[in-house]
Amino acid sequence: MSAPRFLALVLAGLIALFAGFNLFTGVVLDSVRLDLTERGLYRLSPGTLEVLERIEEPVQLDFVYSREEAARYPAIRAYAARVREMLRTIAARSDGMVRLDEVDPEPFSPAEDRAIAAGLEPVPTEEGGQLFFGLIGHNAVDDRRTVAFFDPAEEARLEYEIVRLIAELDRARTPVIAVISSLPFAPDAQGASPNPVIDELAAAYDLVWLDETFEAIPEADALFLLHPPALTEAQTYLVDQFALRTGRVLAALDPMAHVALKPGPDGLPPLRAERDSALPRLLPAWGAAYDPTVVAMDRRHGLPVQINEGGRTRMRAYPLWFSVPPGGMSTGFPPVAALSRGVNVGSPGVLRPLEGAATAFSAILATSPEGARLDADLAAGSPSPDELAAIYQIAPDAPLALAARLSGPLASAFPDGPPAGELALDPAAHRARSDGAAEIILIADADLFDPAFFINPDPVQGDRIVADNLALILNLADALAGDPALVSLRSRSSSARPMVRVEDLRAEAEARYLALQEELSAELAAAEAELEALNRTGAGSALSGAAAAETGQAEALRARILEARERLRDIERGFRVEIDALERALLFWTVWVPPVLVLLAGFVFLLLRRRRPR
Repeated sequence: MSAPRFLALVLAGLIALFAGFNLFTGVVLDSVRLDLTERGLYRLSPGTLEVLERIEEPVQLDFVYSREEAARYPAIRAYAARVREMLRTIAARSDGMVRLDEVDPEPFSPAEDRAIAAGLEPVPTEEGGQLFFGLIGHNAVDDRRTVAFFDPAEEARLEYEIVRLIAELDRARTPVIAVISSLPFAPDAQGASPNPVIDELAAAYDLVWLDETFEAIPEADALFLLHPPALTEAQTYLVDQFALRTGRVLAALDPMAHVALKPGPDGLPPLRAERDSALPRLLPAWGAAYDPTVVAMDRRHGLPVQINEGGRTRMRAYPLWFSVPPGGMSTGFPPVAALSRGVNVGSPGVLRPLEGAATAFSAILATSPEGARLDADLAAGSPSPDELAAIYQIAPDAPLALAARLSGPLASAFPDGPPAGELALDPAAHRARSDGAAEIILIADADLFDPAFFINPDPVQGDRIVADNLALILNLADALAGDPALVSLRSRSSSARPMVRVEDLRAEAEARYLALQEELSAELAAAEAELEALNRTGAGSALSGAAAAETGQAEALRARILEARERLRDIERGFRVEIDALERALLFWTVWVPPVLVLLAGFVFLLLRRRRPR
């Protein structure tokens, strides 16, 4: 055999071997994944595996993605690769119960028509086209669910969005949640609510809203009391019997609900707005105590608010509005144990267990050990941070419970049967005790439903979720009425790697800057006040006949004022220079130094190799 023919045969054999190896690995090793990322970004959660294992009928997923339109947007392209890999991993781990297709809808094609008809939301591109980036799922009976658009800003919820879609297609019916609330959250005629938490709940559950005059509670998987109005005796009895019958109740009470008093489009608070809420007869029967005249505050985790002091705008921590970090959450209760960003609350109430109660009281959200109590009427006056600091007294029983889980058998709050008079209630249907262990969640705050507490609006990059308020409520809904397997999925890590060290150093520099600024501002204000007093008495100028000593004092004060203002400007410049220098240093050490070291190492290795004796 000639050499050229032999070489051709070898090349053909290598190509065939390469193709065969790829086919083999594609078939045999398709479900094998090795995730080496630090946060396990490509590793499926136990909740996902649980949902996949119990699928009874095949689910079809159509990943709708406009490749050509997305080619001009690197961020979308990169996120699409992440979504595609997640979908493939889910399909590979489902034993054939999840089937995946990718659809690239061409303009004016039947595929584009089907995507629009299914409810996908195309994004217009700069070139005038439409970018589809969503998911359509349907089951054997053609029930359909969609992810309208995969938003890269919601990467942490990617696995949850996909698995929730699969779980909803697999379940026999949509769970029902009955809602009693005085907050203006009920959806309008088009089904849209002014609150994103309610919108998310409505997407997963069938919400049944009861008005203030309700005379019955329909059959439901759970009952949500969201800052409820004052209930009549008969209505309280209906809630009591629902809790005994199903054992699934979530109650959000608040001694100072800012969200209830929030002005509407007309600039006025809603009619019949309730500042506080309570369930005075039910909570003792459930085993908890709550005082609607007291709010909690926490100076250690106060949220920054913008205030005006001496004509200067600055940010100050506000103890009445604070964050509950992961350290203040229960680690033994999955709906909160999985949260990582903290929950923001506004002047919440305080809960405590009742002695001798049959239920077990477990705090699931609590203040830091520096938590304090404040009269709700004082909190309603919006005191300044300085006023709060002056009266702040750490509670001897801190940390204070802000939310709690009550579990165990319940006894009726109406041991003598239904109240007489208001409604025709059947005494024969009265339940004195629950059949099994109840699961009741109490939250002493309604403001956590307010998007202002957990969404940071950004007109350029879009709204950004900064706290886990939404995830908390959805997790609790899943724990009480829905699919507990979804609870662990809402707080997966994002692939974004923030420069934590930079942020920490920036915070330290800002703290130093604020401390110096406050010191100088106080000195400046004192000098200005002293000079103003001299001017009022005519002692600040020689033209008004002031003595030399007095005019000298005024001149010294003016010099102090000018010096203080100059030092303030220096501090502001120094802060910016320090941060810029830090970022330049990190850029140098992380971007330039590693490749330079690699080049140097290569050069040294080459030099040593050449000098090695042959």
